[in-house]
Amino acid sequence: MSERALCVLCIIRKPGSACRRVLLATLCLCCLTGGLGVGDSIALACAWASSDPVFTGLMVDGRTVSGRLLSLGPGAIKLEAAAGAVHELPLHRLVKLTGEFPGSLPAPDRSHVILPEGDCLMRVLIGSSTETSLDVQSDALGKLSVPLDGILGLVLSGQSQPAELDRWWDRVCAEPRSTEVVWLANGDRLSGGFLGMDDSKIKIQSNGKPVEVDRAGVVALGFDPGLVRYPRPKSEFLELTLKDGSRLGVTEPRLDDDTILATTRFGLAIKFSSNELARVHVRSASVVYLSERKPAAVHYVSYVGPTRDYRVDRTVDGHFFHLGGQSFDRGLGTQSRTLLAYRLEPGDRRFQALVGVDERAGPLGSVVFRVLADGRQRFQTLPMSDHDAPRAVDVDLAGAKLLILVTEFGDRGDVRDLADWVEARIIR
Repeated sequence: MSERALCVLCIIRKPGSACRRVLLATLCLCCLTGGLGVGDSIALACAWASSDPVFTGLMVDGRTVSGRLLSLGPGAIKLEAAAGAVHELPLHRLVKLTGEFPGSLPAPDRSHVILPEGDCLMRVLIGSSTETSLDVQSDALGKLSVPLDGILGLVLSGQSQPAELDRWWDRVCAEPRSTEVVWLANGDRLSGGFLGMDDSKIKIQSNGKPVEVDRAGVVALGFDPGLVRYPRPKSEFLELTLKDGSRLGVTEPRLDDDTILATTRFGLAIKFSSNELARVHVRSASVVYLSERKPAAVHYVSYVGPTRDYRVDRTVDGHFFHLGGQSFDRGLGTQSRTLLAYRLEPGDRRFQALVGVDERAGPLGSVVFRVLADGRQRFQTLPMSDHDAPRAVDVDLAGAKLLILVTEFGDRGDVRDLADWVEARIIR
């Protein structure tokens, strides 16, 4: 390829938008002036395609479309296929986009900010706070000022094992409390009112007195859930998951060349490279996740020992979902034998999910998954173990009034039956 072609390649960043127009104009000019041959032109036109991330869009009807991101709203997402065809995906017909996402994130070595409804900021540096906000530094998002009343909790010290992070995450999210709580590394805890923090101390009003605690000795901090405010957008919005595991609900998203710009649910404008984007979930009236609906009835049948309650957005033993080499942050976790019954509403048309035995179960886990609509079986698996690939579920609910999800005993009773109903959802 000529030096002129190499110079043009240096300015190509994203297809679509202004950069692609520059590419096309340059190609025409160079070919007309004899600066590029046909081979040069083909190589140049294809150069952008090998570097941009590819996303796969899952539509509400089960179809999939793949391509490179051209635009992100309003009202639709556009992907460009390898052959050049442009697919416009209306948000109300799209479930999610899935791109490159690490199947197993490295052991956390920084702090984490836990926001309501599954949103979070992962692997960040947490600075000081004012009376209203907390300073956070993210590699992908830069410096952020997060409102304190939008934070559910913090995990401050890096955990050497993912299971430890899961345990503290679950404690911050699920442990009942009506005040702020500081969990110390020595096993103690302090309860009271949060007064602030700086680079070295956390201040809390405990038993009517201000107390200062060294941050180095604090594992986690939980805020009073009753005081947390995290407004949900009134219209459709996107949940953006980054490659570092962070997830934020956003409105007004747009793609400017290789930069994504949006406004978070707590009102902060953010921007980051599109190469940092791993997943996009569309939150619209067309998709309702069962983790946000309460079941009409729950029934457990024990095998030998005590039963364990089903969990929302966690495995039955309180961890994030891991299926097929990927992690997921939304779904239902059950053990054998569990029956969950949901009353269907007018407009509910299909039930979809990804089912399987969580990778943490080990070789002893064995589960059968069944789906019934109005008592009629619509889906059933053979006994599944952690070695089996996850199964996609897509069941027609037209005319039905009751949906029942059943986790049955497999080959070994309920031993290590970590059954995952990942992203269980109703299509409306």
